Amino acid sequence: MISLEAIAEKQAHARAQIEKAGLAAFVDFRLGDARDSLSKIEIPVDFVLLDLWKDLYITCFDLFYPRLSPGALVVADNMLYPESALTNAMNYRKHVRIKRDMQSVLVPVGSGLELSRCTRGLETILV
Repeated sequence: MISLEAIAEKQAHARAQIEKAGLAAFVDFRLGDARDSLSKIEIPVDFVLLDLWKDLYITCFDLFYPRLSPGALVVADNMLYPESALTNAMNYRKHVRIKRDMQSVLVPVGSGLELSRCTRGLETILV
């Protein structure tokens, strides 16, 4: 698992919790701008939780999109709340849904989640 965080204090808290759970050996913590970190990832991506500044969702999606594994899931948070982020959230949802190899649905729980699944390559796997 790769954890991207821009704020050192938040990363330190996450690291402490992961260590308490005995999972530290399984997490690669990266501190800094998500765009820089995502541009350096060269491995297939199976799951992404997008929870950062909403104006960066599309940019970050475009960085990891080519690396999505068949069946990969992308969960984007805050799609319905806060209201100040609704325009960016709507733009993100449109951006993902226009991709021919993405299935996406808005799940109205909490602050709203856009749950997306990469279908690229699934037809060859399922045959």
